[in-house]
Amino acid sequence: MNNLKKFGVIISITILFAIFIFSLITAVQERPDYDDFCNTLSMPVKVQVENLNCPEADFSELNAESCQSERGDYLPKYENGCITNYECETCSRDYDLAQKNHNFLIFIISTILGLIVVLLSIYLPHKKDSLKEWVLIGLLLGGLIAIFVGTGQYFSDIHRILRPIVILLEIVLIIFVAYKKMKK
Repeated sequence: MNNLKKFGVIISITILFAIFIFSLITAVQERPDYDDFCNTLSMPVKVQVENLNCPEADFSELNAESCQSERGDYLPKYENGCITNYECETCSRDYDLAQKNHNFLIFIISTILGLIVVLLSIYLPHKKDSLKEWVLIGLLLGGLIAIFVGTGQYFSDIHRILRPIVILLEIVLIIFVAYKKMKK
């Protein structure tokens, strides 16, 4: 029965601490919302008009290519059911940049807080099979989960050269934790 209690305390603290870290990050900076950057109704509603005499809109290949090089979408603008011109819409690019910055913030904060908690849980003194040990193990695992999830969140945005370095550092951290815990 004691092992079941121990397991319950450790798992509860692990999960809740990881959730706490990510809710703290969200409290500091909200996740970017696509609607704040782009009009969700980007395609016009079709107007039912008979015999529209629309003038020919000027579509520029040069402007379209320039827009594409800026990671934008060259979209038609409508007035009274007719295409009046084309404009470069870069809202998706701006949203992607805001999302990348947010993911970087998650990575940094979760790594820093996770490392602090992992180190504290390793070095704080405790008695074997005490409630304090159970709490520290839960915090240790929660800190590791926060580090791993934060890395996963930002992993695709990390420069390709840095990806294996980050993963290697996390492997070294796991080996360090295992060594310190086995030594006790």
